[in-house]
Amino acid sequence: MASRQHKPEWELPSLRESHQIPGIGKDFYGVQFYPYTEPGVDPVFAIVGGKHILICRPPAAENTKIEVTQYCVDEETNKDKNGDDQEEDYYTCVWTKDFETGDPLLCVAGLNATIKIINALTGKLLRTLSGHGGEINDLVISPTNPYILASASNDLNVRIWSLDPAHVKQPCAAILEGDGHREAVMSLTFHATSRYLLTGGVDHIINLNSQTRTLAPTNQPESTTLTSPLRKSTKTFVAFYGDLILSKAANENCIVLWSINNFNSTNPLPTRSSAPTTHDAQRDTRSVFTTSSAKSTQYTRLLQFSIPDSEILFMRFSLFPGGLGMNPVLAFCNTGSKVFFWDMSRLEAYHDATADGGDIKDANTRPAFLNPFQHRNRVGAGGGGAVARLHMHRAASPADSSSTGGDEREREREKEREKGRIDWEKSIKGWVKKYEINQPLESLDAHKEEVVKGLGFTGRYIAWSRDGQWCVVVGSAGVFALLQRWGR
Repeated sequence: MASRQHKPEWELPSLRESHQIPGIGKDFYGVQFYPYTEPGVDPVFAIVGGKHILICRPPAAENTKIEVTQYCVDEETNKDKNGDDQEEDYYTCVWTKDFETGDPLLCVAGLNATIKIINALTGKLLRTLSGHGGEINDLVISPTNPYILASASNDLNVRIWSLDPAHVKQPCAAILEGDGHREAVMSLTFHATSRYLLTGGVDHIINLNSQTRTLAPTNQPESTTLTSPLRKSTKTFVAFYGDLILSKAANENCIVLWSINNFNSTNPLPTRSSAPTTHDAQRDTRSVFTTSSAKSTQYTRLLQFSIPDSEILFMRFSLFPGGLGMNPVLAFCNTGSKVFFWDMSRLEAYHDATADGGDIKDANTRPAFLNPFQHRNRVGAGGGGAVARLHMHRAASPADSSSTGGDEREREREKEREKGRIDWEKSIKGWVKKYEINQPLESLDAHKEEVVKGLGFTGRYIAWSRDGQWCVVVGSAGVFALLQRWGR
């Protein structure tokens, strides 16, 4: 951690290495770093897709590559609706740990509608959780309890599971259904406090559910649908950013940041009786946090982030939450082998620097990540080199006394005068497109784009190590890539 103090504060990841596993034939859909070690300590990560599971470590030294510590292939088949054998296709994975030994365990799920729990050290299947009636699209572990698991499925339901051995005979603690989603649930995420669960589905709906009681062996949690803001799009993926919400729909080339008005996670939980119902067909958006008045604004669109070429199903963004002196960073990939990054702290720093008429041109107050555009001499690096000398030689030659030669010499002089001059108009225009937060309907360009060179692929998901140094992207045709900040 100490070495990071000597690196740029605003550095974003760069490509370290990329791979395509031969013979996979299917997409990698899920990737997750093990979350139960201290930041920077043994950042193991898992990759899943098709019937394949990889457990890996980032390079230990500059001249080494990713180490694959465990490789599992699930040869089990189920019957599809036509009675034919159907191989597993994993869509998602999350980490937990053994209740008694502390061994790292990986929960995986996908096409075959079951959740399998695997010992990451041995590759042994320990347990299978059944109950969903359709493909499982997403899994998430409670951030405050590694033995509480939530799953989202094509059966329109979300299930809450207890992995505590005390509940082994009845692991399903709750089923969220009824007034929730009307089509497949694609995405879910816990609030950092674990008191709220956010879900997004094919039905254009985002639901916020509260756990009104603590899970105990004889006490199942109550879940209440608190709000369902309508998004006119399909297959919505969601995440919390503090008490704000990030969402991405399959047919939108942007991620949207918005807020549920009057929602504050530090306030007491709403009561079950206060949950909105679906009885009023005139109100697509319902919230317990605002009044029932039809004129009441129930949520606010704050920002949106531009992602070209991302109108495809099953592409998920990822948010490094920051902390320990590190900035939160939003990441997403597209169909063209590109990874996009936004440093959320840059938005605040730019706003502070330009507020109340602040002079963004002043180098003493301008944030370090703002690099003004400077004109360069195009005839050679820094205005020197053989090409520049050749032009100077021609300028001194009598053969250049024509008007054409004079015009050329004048253009070269103008380039020399322009060299090093800051183009403030162009600079500020570019900064506004990346950092201006007062235009919620204008999509912000990425603060950095990184291309996974040599491998044409569609990115599916991104995961961050706990210290924010490593970033793994997985995608189509068995491709994955490792990106790094603060390189050695």
